[in-house]
Amino acid sequence: MQALVKVPHMLENGKMVEFKITGNVPFFYIDLTRRLFPNIKETADEDEELIEISKSKWFKEMEAKTTPGDSLHAMRTLRGMKQIELAKKIGVNPQQISDMEKGRAPIGKKMAMKIGEALNFSYKLFL
Repeated sequence: MQALVKVPHMLENGKMVEFKITGNVPFFYIDLTRRLFPNIKETADEDEELIEISKSKWFKEMEAKTTPGDSLHAMRTLRGMKQIELAKKIGVNPQQISDMEKGRAPIGKKMAMKIGEALNFSYKLFL
């Protein structure tokens, strides 16, 4: 199984940090990790062939399963923002945020752009 592992990251004190992500991880967490750490290094166990993660069967399956609502929930949570706070920031009812996250309401391009600006992410994550 391919895994995202040993990601070097320099702390303010000059020390390197490594962390490992394994198992059945939803696509948006992998995508988020790649966005937060653009110099990420992906490795596999020695007995496995190393391939670009976005070309793997697992990645494609996870990407297909991840909904815009999943991405909205993950990015809002990552920013430490409650539904009511995001709703106020973009000028909608908090119930609309809940409905979008649960897939009961679509996220159109204009709404995705508002959400993207409010959360400081590309609006394309929410389409």
